[in-house]
Amino acid sequence: MPTDALKMPDPIEHDSLIPTLNQQGAIWLYVDAISQAYLDFAGRSKGTLLEIAAGYGHMVIRALEAGAGKVFANEIDARQLAILKGRVPAGYADKVVCCLGEFPDHVEFPEASFDGVYTARLFHFFDGERIRASLSKMHRWVKPAGKVFLVSDAIYRTVFKAWIPTYERRVAAGDAWPGVFHDIRSRVPDDLHPENFPDTMNFLDPTVLSRELSRAGFRVEVAGLFPYTGNFALARLDGRELAGAVGVKE
Repeated sequence: MPTDALKMPDPIEHDSLIPTLNQQGAIWLYVDAISQAYLDFAGRSKGTLLEIAAGYGHMVIRALEAGAGKVFANEIDARQLAILKGRVPAGYADKVVCCLGEFPDHVEFPEASFDGVYTARLFHFFDGERIRASLSKMHRWVKPAGKVFLVSDAIYRTVFKAWIPTYERRVAAGDAWPGVFHDIRSRVPDDLHPENFPDTMNFLDPTVLSRELSRAGFRVEVAGLFPYTGNFALARLDGRELAGAVGVKE
């Protein structure tokens, strides 16, 4: 593999995010409320965890530092997984298992493999059926009393402000997936290279996350809208920028 392919891009937007290598947006560097809950859980459980779409390993390393016993890191891009592996401190090297594959279709684990599963900023790229397939697999993979931690983009961002009335009309009308919008690139400023972003997103909210967690067999422990706390102005609006949830397998 060429050396230059293994270089992690530099952070942009006041060190708020790092572009992915596979033109699927960016890895965000702030820790939101649900992500912090996951890190706290890692420290309490000392267990075996799975991070889906682990990017360059920022949260993998944080979970290990918090006290996780082992972290399985899944990525669709072999280059990002190689960077992740190289970034893990030597003292944790035997506690990381790298898992290459497109989730959910091409990733498999035995039943009840994990104490917890975490994924952030992934589900808003999935349609409804793919979200349901994902949660079904997570439910099989998590041990009884294990938890899943989900973070997704909500529509309430400065960059998507023009679409909020349409979204809220869909919610009022009972649309099952009110946050599906196309032509995302038209809202991304040129200096952020719109071509590096997917053109369809499925903005989520606590109602949808709760419904789908329950449908998959989880008890909803937490579901809400949470503030973005980073330094990227276009990602901030009014404190409702993130949709997050925690589900418990009973």
